[in-house]
Amino acid sequence: MKIKIIIFTFLATASFALLSSCNSSSGATISGQVDNAANLQLFFDKQNPTTAVLGTTVLDSEGKFSLELPEGFEKSIYRVRIGKKNVAFPLSGTETNIKIKADLNTMDRYQVTFEGADLADEYASVVSQWRTGKLKPNQLGDVLNGLSSPMAAMLAAKNMLGSNRTMASLHDPVMARMQKEMPDSPYTKDYQTFINSIKNPGGGGTSASQQKRNERRVNGTAMEVGMMAPNIDLPSPDGKTNYSLEDLKGKVVLIDFWASWCGPCRRENPHVVEIYKKYKDKGFTVFSVSLDRTPDRWKGAIDKDNLLWPYHVSDLKQWKSAPAAQYGVKSIPKTFLIDKEGKIAAVGLRGASIENEVKRLL
Repeated sequence: MKIKIIIFTFLATASFALLSSCNSSSGATISGQVDNAANLQLFFDKQNPTTAVLGTTVLDSEGKFSLELPEGFEKSIYRVRIGKKNVAFPLSGTETNIKIKADLNTMDRYQVTFEGADLADEYASVVSQWRTGKLKPNQLGDVLNGLSSPMAAMLAAKNMLGSNRTMASLHDPVMARMQKEMPDSPYTKDYQTFINSIKNPGGGGTSASQQKRNERRVNGTAMEVGMMAPNIDLPSPDGKTNYSLEDLKGKVVLIDFWASWCGPCRRENPHVVEIYKKYKDKGFTVFSVSLDRTPDRWKGAIDKDNLLWPYHVSDLKQWKSAPAAQYGVKSIPKTFLIDKEGKIAAVGLRGASIENEVKRLL
C-alpha cells in the first residue's frame, strides 16, 4: 500500500512539474512605449521570410502598448509597424518578455532599445550607427562578422548594404555563416537568392529598371534609389557649426556634391538656387557638400553664386571626402534627392528634372 502511495505521489509531482514547465516556457509578451504615436495602430509581424501578422493593437494616449503571444517567440525575424514606419529585428526564440522604447520620428532609423531581447538590441544598435553615419563603409565587414548571430548579420547586411554591387563581397562571409549554422533555414535560401540577384542582375536579360541601376553604377553611384540615405554630419564654412542631414528628416532634400573649382557645378548652381527659392517654404531644402580643400575659395563661391540655404558642409578633403566615398561620388556635380522619410528618391538630377521630382515628392 505504501509503495502505491509513493508511486502515485511521485507521478502527481512529476506531472505537476511537467505542466508547470510547459506553462512557463509557453507564451510571451511584447510591450513598450513609442513616443509621438499616441492612439495609432501597431502591427506585429513575423517574417519567415514571407510576412504574417501575429497581432495588432492601438497604442494608448501615452504611446504605450502590450501584446500577448500565446505561442511565444521563435528563432526568427519580427517587425513592428506603425503607419509607414517600421523596424525589423531578429530574435533568438528564448525571449519571453520584450519591452521596446522608441520614438515614431526616429524608429525607422533604428534608434530603438529592446529590453529582454539582447539580439534585437545588438542588431538595432549597429544599424542605427550606420544610418546616422557613425559607421563608415570600411568598417562594415568587421561589424557584420562581429554580430553574435548569423541571422542578425544577414539582416544587417541586407539592411545596410542593400543591393550595392560595390559591396557585394561583404555578403559572402555572412552567407558562409548562414550555411554553416542555419543550413536548412528558409532565410538561408532566401539570402542566397538575394546575393545571386546582386551578382548576376537580370539573369538572362536586363529589364529597363535594371538597366537604369547599371547606368548609375557605371556613373559611380554606390547608393541605390530606395535605400536610406546615410547621415552626413560635417562643419559649416565658419568651422564652428555642424550641420547634420539627419536633422532635415521630414523635408525633401537635395544633396548636392560640388566644389568651387568645378565649372559644371558653378553653371548648375543658378538652377538650384531658383528651385530653392520656389519651394523652400513648401518643405524643400538643399544640403550642399563641398569637395573643396581651402575654406576661402569654398566660402567665396557660396557668396558669389548666392547659395542662400544654410546647409553647406565640407571636411575639406577634396576627393578624399568621407561623404563622397560613402555615396560613391566619382564625378561632380552629383545630386541625390531624398524624400521626407530619408530615403533616396532619385540620383543624378540636373536642371528641370530636379524641379519635376521635387514637386512629385512634396
